[in-house]
Amino acid sequence: MTDSENKSGGSSLDKALSLLQHVCMASVPLRFADLVEKTDLPKATAHRTLMSLTEKGLVRFDEVTQLYHPGYGLLELAHQAWSKIDVRDIAADQMKHLWSETGETIHLAVLDRGEVIYIDKLESQKSLRLFSAVGKKGPAYCTGVGKAMMAFLDEGTLAKALKEQSFFKHTSTTITNEEDMINELNKIRASRVSLDLEEHEEGIQCAASVILNHRNEPIAALSITAPKFRVDDSRFQHFQALVKEACVKVSIRMGAMASA
Repeated sequence: MTDSENKSGGSSLDKALSLLQHVCMASVPLRFADLVEKTDLPKATAHRTLMSLTEKGLVRFDEVTQLYHPGYGLLELAHQAWSKIDVRDIAADQMKHLWSETGETIHLAVLDRGEVIYIDKLESQKSLRLFSAVGKKGPAYCTGVGKAMMAFLDEGTLAKALKEQSFFKHTSTTITNEEDMINELNKIRASRVSLDLEEHEEGIQCAASVILNHRNEPIAALSITAPKFRVDDSRFQHFQALVKEACVKVSIRMGAMASA
């Protein structure tokens, strides 16, 4: 930063960001005089910068009330930013945390046309052979990750997803009809925990939870998968708490409401 920038309160970018933050963070819309006072900028500089922000659509000025509001251009920027965020990067540290805490297999999956696609996986520290593999598809109705995401679909999308399920009976505990599936999804929506109790593979169970985006839409799910013989009820309940907490943290990073 140059001496002239220091004397005038920082760079042009600093000034623009300061004004934009005050406009966006204010509990009530501010007047020009309020912004000058809060930023301690010269009037001419503040006016010029606000004009530039308004032209870019980042700030909106109401001619009638003489108040400044966040601009609609911010929504477009936010949409573009969220669309380019890779959930694998955002969830990576929580996957590692779950893996180190449990020593079991951790999956990250997305939902695609009624099926789950595994997009990341940390293998168990112990010997375990599973159906899943990165890039592989699997059924949604009988997997923890699939049910976790389906539970948070909007009504229309869920109806379509349900029609896409085969409801093939893989094991004695597999859900095989739409009515039972809806009841299961209602429970998952309330608890934010989805269980696969040997529904896809005999002897394999998992605890999963959903990752939501800034629109509180399901975009992915995490799961902890382990053979039933080495996970007692107490440990399995601990898995449920761990994966739910991890998904809440990732969801918040993706812009979801903390209470969603």
